[in-house]
Amino acid sequence: MRILVLGTSHAACLRDAFPAIHTVAPELDLTFWGLPGGAFQKARVGEDGILRPDPSDRVGKKKVAAWNTATEIDLAPFDRIFLVGLRFGLNEMLRQMAELQPVDWGPRKGAVGVSTGFLRAAFEASALQSLAAQAERIPLDARFILMPAPYPAVLSTQISGPRYEPNLHRAAELERAADLMEMAEAAMRKVHSERGLGFVTQPRDTLAAPLLSRDDLLQDAAQDARHMNSHYGLIAFQALLATLSKDELSRPAAAAAKRA
Repeated sequence: MRILVLGTSHAACLRDAFPAIHTVAPELDLTFWGLPGGAFQKARVGEDGILRPDPSDRVGKKKVAAWNTATEIDLAPFDRIFLVGLRFGLNEMLRQMAELQPVDWGPRKGAVGVSTGFLRAAFEASALQSLAAQAERIPLDARFILMPAPYPAVLSTQISGPRYEPNLHRAAELERAADLMEMAEAAMRKVHSERGLGFVTQPRDTLAAPLLSRDDLLQDAAQDARHMNSHYGLIAFQALLATLSKDELSRPAAAAAKRA
């Protein structure tokens, strides 16, 4: 089976896990192609079906050669494409979590009471906007399984730290943060399902608490509280792979060869 890991800098931890993945699943043919988030959001699939960076984006032109074995990639030959690292409007969702409270949950100081349906719809709108913008540049089909960027680590809630994220801190401290996280992820799952796309949430054993990743999974805690290491990458890849059936995994790559 030919699998493409595609995405932003948050997908790089899966690429770093390729040696470990090959150990546990040597039958898989793995390819990685990615760009920093801003450059990835400008990359586009041409009429020839090939994904390329925006030619006017200097960062994309520079990083595509440094990060990948090819400066462009044909999506057609792959059986499955794991698209990893989109944010899906997370910052807006966190703001909504902190500022809005479902009225049937009871009052919360400083929050505006709304219906549960309203908050759920707000989460869906944030996720849909992100997905639609991505699909405009990279047509998404049934081969795609998406996993969002990991939640920032606990380190990002340190008020005096340089990587402090106030919206995340406010949301993570809420009494029902777990319920809000589940509601937001359910909204993302619904948006994908309605479009025939696979969707996998962040593996629960990589979380320290609702909305917060474990600090020990950071790539470089001294520099960054968002990007994860290869250990996280292996766990994330296994969660993506678990969505495929045993029959699909054992099937020859005939479908991809036919498309190519």
